[in-house]
Amino acid sequence: MREIVKLGGILFLIAAISAGVLAFSNDVTKDKIIEAEEAASSGPEVANAVIPGSIGFEKIDDESLVDKIKEKNEKFIDLKVGKDENGDTTGYAIRTSSPIKGYAGDIEIYLGVSLDGEIVGMKVLSLSETAGLGSNVQNADFQEQYFGKSADMQIGVSKGTPEENEIVALSGATYSSRSITSAVNNALDIYNEYLK
Repeated sequence: MREIVKLGGILFLIAAISAGVLAFSNDVTKDKIIEAEEAASSGPEVANAVIPGSIGFEKIDDESLVDKIKEKNEKFIDLKVGKDENGDTTGYAIRTSSPIKGYAGDIEIYLGVSLDGEIVGMKVLSLSETAGLGSNVQNADFQEQYFGKSADMQIGVSKGTPEENEIVALSGATYSSRSITSAVNNALDIYNEYLK
């Protein structure tokens, strides 16, 4: 019996030390992890895809605006402004997830809206859709359907010939098409209410 208690005590001590080391490591590295994630989702390549001509994103001047939007819109994640090589503002990058779930969950995007209220770019940051079907919402030829549309309109999804305010759904991936379109519309709602 003494042997079992001794082994139990040793295992407890090892587990406690391991937990302490992991907690310390997490505390030391959490800021660097956040910076790395921010760089991966906001670097020059992403900035140029979301707002062509941009070399990076900056925080919006009014930080309280971001908090205000978050209070009222649970799918809103962040808001940045695109900057070109001269430091001039190129547009708004609105980061949001989809209010309508896709086939396998939410889709998270950055939507680029120009200063004159036109969709100019998009970047899918996160999705769990079926490879080869719903995951095709990441393809440039699908996303280009949104580009040039005015921020004043709500965009719909069509299975046939689209109207001016519609895009054509991916064949076999209507759920994914509706989900990403709901994320686009959520970003447009934010633009129209807070940035226009």
